[in-house]
Amino acid sequence: MTKYKMLVLALPLVFGLTALTIPRQTGNLKSSLAKTQKRAIDINNFPIAEFAAADQSNSKRKARGEKRNRSKWNVDPEALSDSTVIVDSVDVHLPAFPVEEASAVVIGTVVDGKAYLSNDKTGVYSTFTALINEILKNSENLKVGNLVEVEREGGRVQFPSGRVHLYMISERDMPRVGGRYLLFLTKTDSEAVFEILTGYELRQSSVYALDDLPKTRSYESSTPETFLNELRAKLANP
Repeated sequence: MTKYKMLVLALPLVFGLTALTIPRQTGNLKSSLAKTQKRAIDINNFPIAEFAAADQSNSKRKARGEKRNRSKWNVDPEALSDSTVIVDSVDVHLPAFPVEEASAVVIGTVVDGKAYLSNDKTGVYSTFTALINEILKNSENLKVGNLVEVEREGGRVQFPSGRVHLYMISERDMPRVGGRYLLFLTKTDSEAVFEILTGYELRQSSVYALDDLPKTRSYESSTPETFLNELRAKLANP
């Protein structure tokens, strides 16, 4: 896997009521308007972890928190800014349909989202529970009607002072609880948990890319029906 240069920025942000606006990297998109628009990220989609919460007693959760110790996030209650953004750490050439890279491809409705700290409280990650509606690629014992847990690095942390700090990877959004998504998933060390490689929210009449990448954004003018038909054709003829 290609390694990408990583840089962590801690920046003071000025928020509106709900959204953080981040300049977007553009590529060869179908819509000329999309090339000039900035992606607005709703920070409410980022779950909140309580910095002062008691340590996890669940053995599986502790094991997952252990592997995120000594995190690049360096979560710090004394940080002067209200956000930490990691840049230049995603594959901007990721295919719109990364079916070869994904262990599983599912359509599901996100029913819950939570954030957790690493055991040493230097890192933060978010977990989402999705009810599986359809399976397009299955590498595990996934079943329609069952729940699957998926993760993404980042989230929000509330410190004892009451201040909330956002930790995010540039170009990567979080799923919205209640939204219906097509998710490309990769395996983690935990048997029943996946990482979100990328995804799309399937809205009533449009597709919304979860990540602000050139190839994924190129499908945002598509209807869900057209979009899924193209994906199924690719899966049938890899």
